[in-house]
Amino acid sequence: MPVEIATFRELVRAVAEISYHNPEQVLFYRGQANQYWKNTEDGQRINSFYPSIYRLPGRSLTENALEERYRTLQQQSDALLKRLKEEGIRGHDKLAKFSELTWAILQHYEVCPTPFLDVTHSLRVAASFALNDAEDAGYLYIFGFPHPNGSITYSVEHEIINIRLLSICPPEAQRPYFQEGFLVGTFPSKRLRKHPSLDTGVRLIAKFKLVAKAFWDENFHAIPTEALYPGDDRIKEICSQLKTTSENDPTIALTRTRRKRRAG
Repeated sequence: MPVEIATFRELVRAVAEISYHNPEQVLFYRGQANQYWKNTEDGQRINSFYPSIYRLPGRSLTENALEERYRTLQQQSDALLKRLKEEGIRGHDKLAKFSELTWAILQHYEVCPTPFLDVTHSLRVAASFALNDAEDAGYLYIFGFPHPNGSITYSVEHEIINIRLLSICPPEAQRPYFQEGFLVGTFPSKRLRKHPSLDTGVRLIAKFKLVAKAFWDENFHAIPTEALYPGDDRIKEICSQLKTTSENDPTIALTRTRRKRRAG
């Protein structure tokens, strides 16, 4: 059960204790208005944090379905790099060197499913995400990861990849800077079978239930949703166009139809 937290000040104190007792790890946060669960083999109900490419609620995700999702991801990666180069946006050559970097941008801007999960290094950002759309309470999750050592960190020992969006996104991408965004996932990044090890929940250290009523005060304010998703964001515009194009692409539509037929 999550520990109930009444105020932001109380949350900071609780996180300070966690940080002190986990000096070998860096804490990252994720705020959600709701909880998501999975059932374990022994009948327990635990929180689940699978990256979007592995999610298929209520149904089994086949290897063919995963291959199709990765093909779509590659198509969108190529399309994103092409647009960035055409518009002369800085850093497109750097993004082209590592496929995970374009995947991270596509995930952050919700273009298509990827093997990464959005987290933040900002406690205030995560708490705002947890409560901005919540009625009475929201949930904040704390994960422990190895210390990052650059814009993209491959931890072979822990089979983890960590991408610092602020280091890879051009200034035209406003959202990652306001959200202090990171993307985390397993390494190797491409796996064609869903497995419990792909669930970021294995890195979960603590979870809190944030009570909305008096959580924020005159000293600590929520970050408004419109600030977390700034409108003046050229990369958002490009990604929105890519997403619309993919949704209208008959090839992708046919793929979805085939997937439905197989599932049926």
